Amino acid sequence: VKEGPPPLSVIQQPPPPHAIQTGTHTPPPVVNPAPFTAARPAPAGPVTPDRSAGARPLNNDKLVFPPEMEEAGRTGLVHVSCDVSAAGTTSNCQVTSVSGGQAFARSALDYVQRARYAPAIRGGVAVPEPHHPYVITFKLDDSEE
Repeated sequence: VKEGPPPLSVIQQPPPPHAIQTGTHTPPPVVNPAPFTAARPAPAGPVTPDRSAGARPLNNDKLVFPPEMEEAGRTGLVHVSCDVSAAGTTSNCQVTSVSGGQAFARSALDYVQRARYAPAIRGGVAVPEPHHPYVITFKLDDSEE
């Protein structure tokens, strides 16, 4: 007896799936977007230009002419360097040069330490300014002679 190939089996295929109805689909219109730019908030008022700390005190503090120098008829010039805070107060004040006498240096240093100044402005914001120079001049009033 001859063995032959096995008998073929018939595999039934599953029935085709139900047909899916297709509808009409219109794609949304293509809109070319505007290029991205970061929005900057508008300033809340007039733009304040950048500047250094003020040279004149805001609190109307008066410079005291040393009495002994006034009696002697002497004049003086003092250069002072101070750190000016964002609030306009001074700190770390140092006399960098003086002419006329040390009494002028003491008076000038006392003056800039009591004074309140307009602070430095950067980008519209008050900022500290280190080593701001001040020149204090001591002159005699000629009208009294």
